[in-house]
Amino acid sequence: MRFLMLCRELRLYSCQRLKQACEQRGIELDILDPSRFLLNIGGNEGRAECYYQHNALFEPADLRPLPNYDGILPRFGTTSTEMGCRVLHFFEANGVPVLNNANAFRLARDKWQSLQALAAQQIPVPNSSFSGELVSVSAVIEKQSFPTVLKTLSGSQGIGVMLAENSANAKAILETLKQANVATLTQQFMAEAKGQDIRAFVIGDQVVATMARQGARGEFRANIHRGGQGQKITLNQAEQQLAVRASQAIGLDVAGVDLIRTELGLMVLEVNASAGLEMIEKVSGEDLAGQMIDFLLAKIKG
Repeated sequence: MRFLMLCRELRLYSCQRLKQACEQRGIELDILDPSRFLLNIGGNEGRAECYYQHNALFEPADLRPLPNYDGILPRFGTTSTEMGCRVLHFFEANGVPVLNNANAFRLARDKWQSLQALAAQQIPVPNSSFSGELVSVSAVIEKQSFPTVLKTLSGSQGIGVMLAENSANAKAILETLKQANVATLTQQFMAEAKGQDIRAFVIGDQVVATMARQGARGEFRANIHRGGQGQKITLNQAEQQLAVRASQAIGLDVAGVDLIRTELGLMVLEVNASAGLEMIEKVSGEDLAGQMIDFLLAKIKG
């Protein structure tokens, strides 16, 4: 059996753990950059072919056909979302089982559209707003309470997430982003969370690991990549079900669901389609990589 992982950074902890989990089960795993794929379709017989360029782009002679794969693991970053989803959809269309489909992956990568999908399922999310390019910054600010959180529509590891303490801060940030043509949403700041959120790791219809993340001193973002620390916690049944519902609302098989405790109860901040494994495996002691591979194997067997 042979799997393909779509990832640009094969040295990442998550990629190496998934490779190890495959090897332990006798599965070969290729880790390839989706930006190096050439996809080919057409003809009377619905031809579908894919090729991969292993070396530098100025060496077209190195374009090679790829073998048949039994399953696909999408683990590409935000800069590869478009091509990554196109490659992922190519395999889906040709009947290859995937661990997170292209439509769900793309939806999760758009912070606004994913919030809409959650709200449509009556899943509690912080008050958020998004405006067209012709709406003035002043009009946007008038609708905010401060402090307020500003988020670019794409981004991960806390990148693109900013805190505006007052209207002057918000105006300066929004005007800069608007000038750079960067779409941005605004979101209610939950001061009562005190820089802490919860990462629930969902596989299928179960929460398999959970950790509380506490932001570094002076940092409102709790992301581990921003200096946050993780601690193992246990969610009650209702809280676990909320995380599972959030994952399913986006359409994901595997998800990192970010939750926050507020005065109004537990809310969903966002749902990640390619959540990192390193900290949550170490904190929880769970073999998440192995569970992911087992889930994909179960999909393949039907």
